[in-house]
Amino acid sequence: MILSTKKYVAFNLKELLIKGSLIIGVLAALGPAILISYYILTVDSTSFYIKHVSNFYCMLGMLAAVLHPLYFINRDYSSKAISLINNSKQNRKNYVWGNIIIASLISLIYATIGIVLLVVTKQLGVPGELEATFLVGFFVNVFLLVLTFFLFGYILLLYGVRSGAVYVILTALLLFIHNILGNILGAVQNDFLTDLIENFPGYFYPVMVGSNPLSPLQYTIGLITLVIFTYLVLKKSEKIEM
Repeated sequence: MILSTKKYVAFNLKELLIKGSLIIGVLAALGPAILISYYILTVDSTSFYIKHVSNFYCMLGMLAAVLHPLYFINRDYSSKAISLINNSKQNRKNYVWGNIIIASLISLIYATIGIVLLVVTKQLGVPGELEATFLVGFFVNVFLLVLTFFLFGYILLLYGVRSGAVYVILTALLLFIHNILGNILGAVQNDFLTDLIENFPGYFYPVMVGSNPLSPLQYTIGLITLVIFTYLVLKKSEKIEM
């Protein structure tokens, strides 16, 4: 029996909605952003502006968006349901692409909601420029970040890393590690190390996702990383024993 990618995607997205996981994730993203927006609109002489709203939205939003699709993989492997999928090479390939499609759709949902949030808060009076280039960059950044970190987590799961450890690693990367790297940037005067950190996806994605479009070099590195991660997931999945 061949796994239908379309039915797999539809079934799991429906589960996210019915169980409320997607709604909880979106609320977790919106909560800090709405609070900072309220603060900006009610406190005089504040130094916060529209990009603080987008950054606060991404703070928990990106972590939630990455963990949503990883839940299905972890569920299937922990429940041994994956054995029903691993019975053929075609099913394994369909399963991988199905999960990538789910991650892509979730990233689009979070990116769209983020843009709506920014437009609404701007109309309410939050200061700062909200140019088309920033909104396009925000949309692309969210899409690339979610897919990249999802695939990284997928690789870890495929290589036998426990789900708890995977979630801890992703949480550290999205919420903490880039701050440590930022402190290193501020403390060193080495151009090579500075360029290395600034063009490391684990740094520029969390830092820049809600702030500015990436540089051409960073987008190039991001796309290459995405292709490599996709290749690794597909190759590892092909080698899974039936």
